[in-house]
Amino acid sequence: MDTVHFIGIGGAGMSAIAKVMLERGVRISGSDLKRSRAAAMLEAMGAIVQIGHDARNISGATQVIVSTAIPDTNAELVAARDAGLPVLTRGQALAEVLAGGRSIVVAGTHGKTTTTSMIVTILRASGVDPTYLVGAGLNDVGTNARSGRGELAVAESDESDGSFLLLEPSIAVVTNVEPDHLDHWGSYEAMRAGFRGFLERAREIVVVPVEERSLTAGLGGGVRAVTFGDGGDIWAEGGRPLAKGAGFTLCTGTDRVEVRMNVRGRHNIWNALAAAGACIQVGVPLDEIGEGLERFRGVERRFQIRGEVAGVTVIDDYAHHPTEIAATLEAARPGPWRRLIAVFQPHRYSRTAALHGDFGAAFNEADRIVVTEVYGAGEQPVPGVTGKLVADAICERIPGRGVAFLPHREDLLLYLRGNVRPGDAVLTLGAGDIHTVGEELLETASEPP
Repeated sequence: MDTVHFIGIGGAGMSAIAKVMLERGVRISGSDLKRSRAAAMLEAMGAIVQIGHDARNISGATQVIVSTAIPDTNAELVAARDAGLPVLTRGQALAEVLAGGRSIVVAGTHGKTTTTSMIVTILRASGVDPTYLVGAGLNDVGTNARSGRGELAVAESDESDGSFLLLEPSIAVVTNVEPDHLDHWGSYEAMRAGFRGFLERAREIVVVPVEERSLTAGLGGGVRAVTFGDGGDIWAEGGRPLAKGAGFTLCTGTDRVEVRMNVRGRHNIWNALAAAGACIQVGVPLDEIGEGLERFRGVERRFQIRGEVAGVTVIDDYAHHPTEIAATLEAARPGPWRRLIAVFQPHRYSRTAALHGDFGAAFNEADRIVVTEVYGAGEQPVPGVTGKLVADAICERIPGRGVAFLPHREDLLLYLRGNVRPGDAVLTLGAGDIHTVGEELLETASEPP
């Protein structure tokens, strides 16, 4: 039997592909620099996982899949190429997993993971058993991937490295397009051209916001465009916060249904519209879409309430772009908390350099803001690009707000222990490892002073 070896198996995208392959009967091995819950899950399913990279780890492999975080000098990657083994990127491997079947693929600057997860939940609630690969675990099922018995597959794509241009979805969904990952694209115009290229690869239908209708102009091959948002084919009316979620009326030109979701925020109503647009195209009735949205329990690291200690609620969110941070804090504001304390870890030096000024106003709904050092995510440090750029931008845009720049983890925890009060919500924000601060706070805190 062939063995597929994953270099960097613990990442969300890599572990999802490995899990689906395992469930399809493929023998899997892999390696990563540290232990993770994803790697442990794969081991429990029968994968052979090594901690640390060593050329000997690829022994017996007939194909290698490599994470985008792995450098060309990696010992396993060098050994695989020297041995003449087929080496695929994560994006190429995802394309292979999806090849030959009908698929819904989600792209966008924000909301990809949540929208993809909503689609999966709606389909499952309507009796469809899709294969799915998502960037984070669905809270109600505890996993981010599964090889389903149905013919339909649902996947989250990645625009950060352009790999979504390798996919050929039946239905392509774009949640939104804003400047990001300009280190790869070079300019916002080039990035938009990339999204246009993604839509051009759709075989049947594209689902886009009304504001991005221009991206669909002149699509060939009989591909049909469906729009969502005000003035679109699918829209929301009466959006409102609920005690623990959001409510709205989901509308099409011929039907409407009341929806009470268990996730907060206007941004999640937007995500729900994108998900509904996709599910309508595969024949799910509107009332079943509403039921599926009400069953949706959120996604790991997306406004995830991690616990409460001494009257302080700890919430974790993956938000790492100014728009995402503003949406997350806006969603938290109607909640029962006395103060919102935002703890932000900037993600990537390239993004911090490009967008630090835009972060200033993003924290307007927070009562106190703490900024930590940049999480490089594999990027090399850039002189002068630190978390202080973000902290200074916040001070400039919202003067008088309590803002602290604490680059060292031990100082951050001490600050929180000394400043939080019963009734506060601490929101850890970022795509790096900032969530561990909330976990430490929950584990070690006693009554705040």
